[in-house]
Amino acid sequence: MFTRVTGFFLCVLAAFTACHRKEAAKPGAASQDRNLPVTEIGVTDPDLQPRLRRGFYEGTPAWKWTGKDFAVSLDAPEWQQQTFLILDFTVTSELLSEVKTVTLSAKVNGVEVGKGEYSKEGRFTFRRAIPDKALLRKPVEIEFSLDQAAHFPDGRPLGLIVVGVSLKPREEDIVDRAMQVRMARAGYQKLLAERNRQMSPEKQHELMKLFHDIPVWRHMWFHNAEIEKNPLDLWMMQEILYQLQPDFVIETGTWRGGSALYWAHTLKGMGLEKSRVITVDIQDLTKTAATHPLWKKYVTFFHGSSTDPKIVSEIAKMVRGHSVVVTLDSDHSMQHVLNELHAYSPMVPPHSYLIVEDTHIDGIPTQPAAGPGPLAAVQKFLAEHEGMNFEQDLTREAFIMTFNPGGWLRRK
Repeated sequence: MFTRVTGFFLCVLAAFTACHRKEAAKPGAASQDRNLPVTEIGVTDPDLQPRLRRGFYEGTPAWKWTGKDFAVSLDAPEWQQQTFLILDFTVTSELLSEVKTVTLSAKVNGVEVGKGEYSKEGRFTFRRAIPDKALLRKPVEIEFSLDQAAHFPDGRPLGLIVVGVSLKPREEDIVDRAMQVRMARAGYQKLLAERNRQMSPEKQHELMKLFHDIPVWRHMWFHNAEIEKNPLDLWMMQEILYQLQPDFVIETGTWRGGSALYWAHTLKGMGLEKSRVITVDIQDLTKTAATHPLWKKYVTFFHGSSTDPKIVSEIAKMVRGHSVVVTLDSDHSMQHVLNELHAYSPMVPPHSYLIVEDTHIDGIPTQPAAGPGPLAAVQKFLAEHEGMNFEQDLTREAFIMTFNPGGWLRRK
């Protein structure tokens, strides 16, 4: 079991690694200049392995398994602000199959800084403020402990999958992200106000319906493979992929394979050689697309229903612990889309996207006789407990003529 699971993680988190290289010049970040304090490490950095004090096992070039207890050593920060301890980790199904719920505790130089309880698998960030007194002793010894653990086949305790540990002067990512969201929302509201001065919402709906009814989008090819998408949505999707640089793009509804090739082309263009596209369809109409070199290198095709538990489980194992963007474009009936939302939403990490396509069918509506469809599924999902972790990102509808109104869902 562990050999297979570990194999799936051999796709390196390229975006994560690149991010750390860029962050090296920031105050407090890990740097190749060893004259600077090392306050942030990726656990697989070969130069920083002596910083891993105990409890780390083999993994991949992007992460390591831990035992029940594990520890690292970092340098004391030089800034004067409040310092935060941050652990980037994944709770696996292997752990939860044995213990159900696990509590993570952290100590800095022997001072307890906080706990967190986890009962669902997925990637998490443990973030706790550190009392100033805990940073007086140098170097800073950081200890993590789980109240329970599973076991490797050889009997060793099995804990978490860990990517990195850091000390930061403030919760930069949360503060900056919140500010960016506020600015984006304000910008969208300004754009909406300008649009509405020139064109009423009714006129905008009429325009979207007209664009749908003139079937330009039905006569599109990408690298000689047919693709049925709104080209403006394709443009917005590539913006999302560039911003997130995901390890995986999951697509339901392959059809002729043109969109899978488009995602693959976008990933390749960003130099994400280890990122991959996973696409699922109940039909196999990919004969032409499957001959393309991009398909052979980047695309994995599942022939079957996108809600088949075996297929969903296999995909979940492939993407666990990785950055993922999901787009749903198969059967557009409300119940099927809702089933897809339940199946794939757990695979979407924070701040990434779960895109429900063709919400215009019952949203505008462009097909009034079709009955409840994708948008009805979105509304029902957002009202459920699982959906409360997502929000509709209206900034992704900036081009007006989107086929996915209300369907650009961003995990909070």
